Amino acid sequence: MSSPDLILLKYLPELIPELAHWHYLEWGALFPEKTEADFAADLAASLNEQQLPISWVVVYEHQVVGTASLLLHDMQTNRELSPWLANIYLAPSVRGKGLGKWLVQQVMTEARQLGLMQLYLFTEDQAEFYQRLGWQVLKQELYQGKAVTIMSWCCNGMANCLPSPIHAAQL
Repeated sequence: MSSPDLILLKYLPELIPELAHWHYLEWGALFPEKTEADFAADLAASLNEQQLPISWVVVYEHQVVGTASLLLHDMQTNRELSPWLANIYLAPSVRGKGLGKWLVQQVMTEARQLGLMQLYLFTEDQAEFYQRLGWQVLKQELYQGKAVTIMSWCCNGMANCLPSPIHAAQL
């Protein structure tokens, strides 16, 4: 496997329409109130480097093949939880090559470097994958008619860190 690169979206904003299309196709059912243009606007709002929201693209074998983000909020529910690992997406052609694990670990490292103490995520079907990377199940719920698992990860490596949501003013 050639070495992938994680690049801040702020350096490749021209990719936003394509990435928004990917995100809309992948997660549109979880956000029925959002259009593809809304997904693009969310990505445009994440053209940051040292503050949330922040997004990255994955370049592998000279092609953009994925995305990842750190967001203040990712659900209409659970607004007390923040920040969130989100938009973990890999093109179908590169799945199964270990890039997902690499990508999540890279963003976890970025979160530590940003001084974040804890992250949250939700997933429909990848809870076991995230557990293998050190994430813990917080709860399960129905979200937009889909069963999802909400998970947390302590950036300082403590196995049982208590939820301590941060807010925009603290970033």
